[in-house]
Amino acid sequence: MAGIRIEGNTSGTVAEVTTSNELKVALSTTDANSGKVRMMSENDAGDARGVPYLASPETDDDSRLRVASEAIFDTETMNYTAQNTGKHIYRNTTMAFAWSAAGLTTNSGNITTTTTGASFATYAEFPFIGSTLMYCEIQASFTALPTTNTTVDFGLQRIATTNPFAATDGVYFRLSSDGLKGVINYNGTETQTTAFGLTYTPNQKYQFIITAHEREVEFWINGVLYAIVDTPVGQGQPFMSSSLPFAVRHAIAGGAAGAALSFVLNDYCVSIGGPNISQTASIMGQRMYGSYQGLSGGTMGSLATYPNSTNPTAAAPSNTALTANLPAGLGGQGAVTAAVAAATDGIWGSYQVRAGTANVQGCRLVLRGVYIDLVNLGAAVATTATTIQFSLAFGHTAVSLATAEAATAKAARRIPLGIATWAIGAAIGAQPQGGRISVDLGDAPIFVNPGEFVALVGKFLAGSATASQVINFVWMPIYGWE
Repeated sequence: MAGIRIEGNTSGTVAEVTTSNELKVALSTTDANSGKVRMMSENDAGDARGVPYLASPETDDDSRLRVASEAIFDTETMNYTAQNTGKHIYRNTTMAFAWSAAGLTTNSGNITTTTTGASFATYAEFPFIGSTLMYCEIQASFTALPTTNTTVDFGLQRIATTNPFAATDGVYFRLSSDGLKGVINYNGTETQTTAFGLTYTPNQKYQFIITAHEREVEFWINGVLYAIVDTPVGQGQPFMSSSLPFAVRHAIAGGAAGAALSFVLNDYCVSIGGPNISQTASIMGQRMYGSYQGLSGGTMGSLATYPNSTNPTAAAPSNTALTANLPAGLGGQGAVTAAVAAATDGIWGSYQVRAGTANVQGCRLVLRGVYIDLVNLGAAVATTATTIQFSLAFGHTAVSLATAEAATAKAARRIPLGIATWAIGAAIGAQPQGGRISVDLGDAPIFVNPGEFVALVGKFLAGSATASQVINFVWMPIYGWE
């Protein structure tokens, strides 16, 4: 059978084909002719849903392509052995969660008892802003296949404070007896996807991602889009809250579980895509790790030595060690007995930045400023003025200020902070003549590496060893983590 010949009715020119028998087509370059190609991006090939997920980029009225940045609001690697009580809240009824190097494990006791449950959540909540995208990425696994009467919800959700800790609002993945699915929850009203049809392998790690927009929510597993849930008609957004915490909830209800099952969380990350949120690494670190408090895997609570309703006990500083009763935190309160002039630099406060290990994240301390408040107590300044010179020591690998520089050790680096002086006769309760010492490091911050020390150092340039005279002080580094 002969082929069809295509020929222009006025030009007499014949159309050509490629070597694969496809018609050669030249696109129009004029607005008067239609048929221009539309630019599309393939976000997902459609392996799970059966249809590709395409989206067109947006151009503004000045012909600029719209681009988006992404700002991380929180991230956590669950590789430590105790709860970070500064970042996370944990509630349970009979069922227990366990922290270990292998991750946060729900139902660590492998119970199957009905009417039991537990939950883990961030204290922080993350904003849902206008046309932005809220991302929640989770690395996790299950120890067994789905079983009866067991529900595990994980994602961005506001959960109840009592058993079974059910979500009252949010977007999250759910594992139940019929498998994995996605859920959007508007003030207690849930819209669920059908089960994804994914037969996961127990103990294999998977990447779960939730992408939330005002008009839809996407559920991804290992880079494959499994479901898109449109915001229900009548709702302005998928959930009612304008911010949500990250949370995990495991409950057994309606009868005993068919078998023991655990969810093992290895890490999570919450970010906002769209707006250009400018921030330094240390500000981002404060947001993720916590401001002026213990870090995951370490000592919880305030990092400053400031016990509640307790006055400090006076002590004499040493050059080579932190004397008992002087503050061992990152800032705090202390009291130093007055001394005569000497060349000795005394450690008034010292803190060691924790070293990084496989189970403890190593963070650099970024110092952006320091202030010191001082007051004369115990007795008035006697026959000699009291004058103290302060400096900040940092970077040394042992607490002693005499630590020498070597191939495997660092001596302290120093910057001066200022001088405080009290004239003869200065009364009890008097501050130094210059008032508070305050140093703003501004655009030249100090970086202290994991394992290194930072110390407040004082030297008496003038003074008398009046038995009852004491210099009380508080010192405060202004800092962040990165």
